[in-house]
Amino acid sequence: MLSDFLQQLYNAVDSVIIGQNLGSVALAGVGVATPIMSTVMNFLMGLAMGTGVILSQYFGKGDMQTLKRVLSTGMIAGGAFTVLLSGICVALSENFLVWLGTPQAAVAPANSYLKIIFAGGVFTFLYNYYMFSMRAVGNSVAPLMFLAAGVILNAVLDVVLVVHTPLGMEGAAIATVAAQALSVAMCVIYVKLRVEVLHLHRKEWVFDKKLFSTCMGYGLTVGLQQVVVYAGRIAVQGLVNTYDTDVMAGVNNATRLDALMQTPFRGYTNALTNYYAQNWGAKKRMRIISAFKDSLWLCLANAALFLLLGTLLATPLSAAFVGQDSAEAVVEVGARFTFVMVCGYTFMGVILLFQALFKGVAKMKFFFMTTVSSILGRVAFSYIFEHFFGLEGLYWAVPASWLLAGGAACVFAVFTFAFRINKMPANPFTPQSEYNAHVIR
Repeated sequence: MLSDFLQQLYNAVDSVIIGQNLGSVALAGVGVATPIMSTVMNFLMGLAMGTGVILSQYFGKGDMQTLKRVLSTGMIAGGAFTVLLSGICVALSENFLVWLGTPQAAVAPANSYLKIIFAGGVFTFLYNYYMFSMRAVGNSVAPLMFLAAGVILNAVLDVVLVVHTPLGMEGAAIATVAAQALSVAMCVIYVKLRVEVLHLHRKEWVFDKKLFSTCMGYGLTVGLQQVVVYAGRIAVQGLVNTYDTDVMAGVNNATRLDALMQTPFRGYTNALTNYYAQNWGAKKRMRIISAFKDSLWLCLANAALFLLLGTLLATPLSAAFVGQDSAEAVVEVGARFTFVMVCGYTFMGVILLFQALFKGVAKMKFFFMTTVSSILGRVAFSYIFEHFFGLEGLYWAVPASWLLAGGAACVFAVFTFAFRINKMPANPFTPQSEYNAHVIR
């Protein structure tokens, strides 16, 4: 949860400092750039996440030799793909903004911001690759510490480069890339010194064609899921762009807050993905069933908590993103949208819980179809509701899409339990310390 929260702080800190010092037009530029940037960056994260699930499965099996071959193959393929994709995005960043119908005043700052972020895409991939690899073998603390160091550096550099230099939004982008590079350097050093199972010696750098197919099957599915999510947001952003910059900035505020408030849901469901994958590899059916039941209670508790927070604190939280001289409409839009979204958090939590299960037990089609139903629903509902109810309809399209996808996820979960999990051997629980010792041996 803390790792996901810190990941979100990268962009949130940029928004706060830009909004406080450069005004609503610059903040709107960040809002327009964010879905484009997130589409690409989260695709790269998806590649790393998908490979991490496979690493968890082989760790559960105790097959460390294959684990290292997966690690090497995934890093070679993912790194090469990242360099290619980053180059294409740098060249086309301005075109992306124009295609979205971005207001002319916001194009230039958003384009400068995007080009620098895309140029540093390799650091995004490498950090996430190391992070998901360490999580796959049970170490989530070290990548958290390295991420925290990066967030602190990002905040410091944001203040220096945005406030005290004429770089403006370019300074915020440079700060983000530099912070991610620091996190990667710390990961590389730590793995070499402390995590032998993930340290690749020269002779262990291999490219296995068969494992490449498996890695890409998982990685591309998760990556495309991330693309679908943000492509849908880009489609909705095109609708938001038909309003003035105050509305655009307010929607951007709400989107940032939503991402931050979803971190508890995403945190424990990311942990559950590794847990399910490890126990799927180890044939521990009862562990999977027990974790699934317990996670449902966590989902309901989190939804209730954030409904309360969204009701009481939506306005002050939205106001934190803008300067004192900014229009009151920015705060009002952000607060209203935030409240409406938290009303649907129960459905959103159910989707994430089921998706963790689908990824862990290799039902990737169900995982992808759940996302597609959510995003298609969000785009369709946004345009339909906005047509009939205006801006308020745009807000309510989000929980409506979560309700649709949550229903689909429930249907897919019934099939997953009936035809996959219930057919596993019912191995008894093994104490975690004894289980880890067995795997390491």
